[in-house]
Amino acid sequence: MTDSTKKHPFKHLLSPIKIGPVELKNRIALSPMNETMSGANGEATEQLLAYYAARATGGAGLIITGAILGTKMASKGVWGRNLYCFRPGHLQGLYQLTERVHHFGAQIAAQMSIGFGRMGHTDDHNELVPAPTAGLPYEIYLDKVPPPLVAQRRKNERSRLFMFGQMTREMSIDEIRSEEKEFARSIQLAVSAGFDAIEIHGPHGYLEHEFLSPITNKRTDMYGGTWNNRKRFLLEVAEQVRYAAGDGVAVGCRISAEEHWEGGLTRAEMIEVAQDLEVRGIDYINLSDGGGYPEEGHLSPDEERVKHWPDAAADFKRALKIPVICASIHDPVLAESVLAEGKADIIGLGRQLFCDPEWPNKVAENRPQDIVRCKRDYICVMRCLALITPACPYNPNLGREWAMDEYKIGPRRKDEPIFPRGLAGLPVLDKPWWKKEVPLPEKSVIPFRGPGPY
Repeated sequence: MTDSTKKHPFKHLLSPIKIGPVELKNRIALSPMNETMSGANGEATEQLLAYYAARATGGAGLIITGAILGTKMASKGVWGRNLYCFRPGHLQGLYQLTERVHHFGAQIAAQMSIGFGRMGHTDDHNELVPAPTAGLPYEIYLDKVPPPLVAQRRKNERSRLFMFGQMTREMSIDEIRSEEKEFARSIQLAVSAGFDAIEIHGPHGYLEHEFLSPITNKRTDMYGGTWNNRKRFLLEVAEQVRYAAGDGVAVGCRISAEEHWEGGLTRAEMIEVAQDLEVRGIDYINLSDGGGYPEEGHLSPDEERVKHWPDAAADFKRALKIPVICASIHDPVLAESVLAEGKADIIGLGRQLFCDPEWPNKVAENRPQDIVRCKRDYICVMRCLALITPACPYNPNLGREWAMDEYKIGPRRKDEPIFPRGLAGLPVLDKPWWKKEVPLPEKSVIPFRGPGPY
């Protein structure tokens, strides 16, 4: 921290921090959101590239993508549109994304998803979706929906369909193991694409969370029943991701701090999960809240529902040695105090950076009065629910960044990496078991000859 930063009113927000091997220039992160800007086949579009470039240009130290589907099976049950990363062909667009963000001065994490479970939607709504438990679709009740979204849910047919999940089928143990292995290989594709960090997508009701929760996990085998069994899937995924990613990138995990329905996951249980993840080499915890769509008001919180988040983060912070990200603190003065009081290490901003991507720069320039504040009116969410690109009445550029020259990439600068930071550290994933060292053939056993006569 420089002398000028030490005297800055937002000195904690602006101070650097390391997550694993990766140093961030400040403690402001773009929170992961499913911004529905990718293409129909999971590819990166110019709008998506420019959108992330705008948030990097705005000064965020860390850009965290929305959920990237990391297996072929996972890609069948998406939320509108998501990026994919499970085939080598997906690297072209993902590498363009990491190059764009690095060019504009930020680090970037790929939030990788092994599946949405019962919260996924396939093209055929009669299809059974893979989940921990069969016959347990989600249901959203209007009294749990943020008030601005209720009218849309009553009138719009697509939004009404979203109130009910598809019927589920139970994933077999063989299927679980196969998905874990494919996912780990996809992690290596993400590292090869140039991401600085991998964030395991395990919060608010998606697949890993569904295995954790007694509300959604009714299995009677090694992945259900007891608390240790319900933790097994997430912890196996974490172990395999940590190994597969190598030591050149950071690995984090996003989890909910707790569930809010009776009989759901408690904060104490989720702190234990975070400690288990830390022991397995996870470099940071990114906190969300709630049990997913049935607790929708906690998934995209209003001002009232987010009030307890700093105190929840503080409980995790006291129990962990790794950094904790606390999201949805839009007021820079409050965000600064959360860091100053040691309740969290990094502040995540989602819809606030939809509204004003220059929030970090304005804080750095001590111009908090110029920040365009998010009203939490859910207009961006309504558009995403309609499966169209989000827009904001307070930011005319949102959704049209693709047309703006300032977010287009230029010639490579000397400080931009030629090779992805984690590429050299990727271990070999050998079948049937992964080994830390796989012998390389030193000499060909096939005799060679020179060119012969016709």
